[in-house]
Amino acid sequence: MDPRQTGKIISTKRKEMGLTQVQLAQMLNVSNRAVSKWENGDGFPDISLLPEISKTLSVTIDELLTGERSELVITEKNKNCKKQVLNDFKICFTISFCLAATSALLGGITEIYCLWAFPILFYTHWEIMFAAASLFLSIASAMIFIIGIQRLRLEYSDSEIYSKFKKSTIALSALLTVFPFTFIARIINCSPLFDFTLIIMPIILLIIVIIFFKATKKIERICNEKRKDEKND
Repeated sequence: MDPRQTGKIISTKRKEMGLTQVQLAQMLNVSNRAVSKWENGDGFPDISLLPEISKTLSVTIDELLTGERSELVITEKNKNCKKQVLNDFKICFTISFCLAATSALLGGITEIYCLWAFPILFYTHWEIMFAAASLFLSIASAMIFIIGIQRLRLEYSDSEIYSKFKKSTIALSALLTVFPFTFIARIINCSPLFDFTLIIMPIILLIIVIIFFKATKKIERICNEKRKDEKND
């Protein structure tokens, strides 16, 4: 048993999991000084702690004892983790896209019909219900998509996420703007600015497109910079 090699494994796995020495110590019910000693190779964990360390850090007891990690097992495990995370994101995106599409259809059609039929905002109770439902669906869609992205970040870098799911993000964002856009048109239509609706709405749409385009470019630039830094490292 080589304490330095074992300490290296503990340190590497701890950092991979995003844990500090204090957090790992709390999980194992030991002092952070003990964890520091293990990682520096100044001491070896008590034999009774090995099963708990193995479970917490997802390494085998043999790897802790020998100080050698099975690269084949690690590679296979990473592949399985990435595949699972990707499948989870696809499920989140599918649900999010369906909610966004429902919001766009329900809210968009409702507001466009009310633009033509009623001069007063919230003229009927069903307009209120449909608008509220569309707002709820839009928020739920955005939240589920964000959860999916955060899940992806466990296994993928920001640059990888951007390059792989750029089109999906744009499509979802476009759907999510349908209800707010038609609702703004409805508000303007019911205001003294009615005569200027045909002028104002294209301007608002143009502003939204410009903001979205600039945000996309900025994200792309940040991801490219991160990708360069990763290559340099």
